Amino acid sequence: MVKKPKLLALESLRGFAALAVVLHHFRYGSLLSENAFIRHGYLMVDFFFVLSGFVIALNYANRLSSPAELASFQRRRFWRLYPLHLFTLLIFLGIECLKYIFEQKTGIISNNPAFVVSDAKAFLANLFLLQGVVLSELGFNIPSWSISVEFWTYLIFALTVGLLRLPVRWCLVLAGGAAIILLVLEGGRLETDPIFAIIRCVFSFFLGAWAASLHVRLPRKAAAPMAAAALTLVVLAIWGLGGGRAEILLPPLFAVTVVAVANLQEDTSLRRFLEWPSFVWLGTVSYSVYLTHSIVGWAVTQILRFGLKVPTHVAPDGDTVLTLDQGFATLVTLAAIGGVLVVSTLTFRFIEKPFLSGWPFGARAVAAREG
Repeated sequence: MVKKPKLLALESLRGFAALAVVLHHFRYGSLLSENAFIRHGYLMVDFFFVLSGFVIALNYANRLSSPAELASFQRRRFWRLYPLHLFTLLIFLGIECLKYIFEQKTGIISNNPAFVVSDAKAFLANLFLLQGVVLSELGFNIPSWSISVEFWTYLIFALTVGLLRLPVRWCLVLAGGAAIILLVLEGGRLETDPIFAIIRCVFSFFLGAWAASLHVRLPRKAAAPMAAAALTLVVLAIWGLGGGRAEILLPPLFAVTVVAVANLQEDTSLRRFLEWPSFVWLGTVSYSVYLTHSIVGWAVTQILRFGLKVPTHVAPDGDTVLTLDQGFATLVTLAAIGGVLVVSTLTFRFIEKPFLSGWPFGARAVAAREG
């Protein structure tokens, strides 16, 4: 089966979601980040899960009918995620080494001492993509927890629709089961605790996979007003419901949004807006944006703290943030985002893309060898 063409409007939404996560972690005191929407920007990870489930089901639901196809699918997912993950893991290993040397020479201990949280156990968990499954306290590249649980959720999906031959509509049953567990044991909050992180991913991913079965059923004329309403509701719901028990309602809303945007007709202004090349490009490099922004954020923080001697304070949510005036904080935030985009362009070009095109042992090369 020929792989379906990329839905460019959804690609742009992926980019916007990645940018929201970046701002969520860049706590410099700017109004760009110090607002309720961005403080709850961690929920954009669940949007990634929903969108991933939708796209994967749309492209692979009917291509996993044999063990060979299942193995090929999981290999492709591995090569899509692992090269950049390994690169960022090694960068953070280097950062821990620098912290250790600095602590030994100066006697100054950082808020997170070297190799305490990011220890050997955390390194091995990251190396085997298990950090989001087994670690109670995340180390090294913290945002990578989500790609670890997503990788294993891919396998659950492949076994469900491939080995068990269940139709995609059964994904709603699995999503519902995961939602019940989150409601009963986590009070409806979307947490990153061991086991619950992968249940959170299963909930959102399988909602997205089920939504793929609705893709061709939505009347095209209804898509534009539905998409506009859903996108507005997403912003308002993240703003108002994030951080509480009602945040479990967000993934279903994300699923409705994805279906509506995927069905936008070509002549609608919303689709033309979302398919603006710069937005699509942001979506294209969004995986690099997501995995590298912590590196850039760490570098900017060191420059501000030790180079410019900027003091810090503790925010109401417990995070340590730099004390900057609004104007300078906004400039720093914009500069940091610019740095992320530059770094992401390079990592996409030199780390992600070579494996996408099959060099040296990427997914296409594997497929070619399999004939």
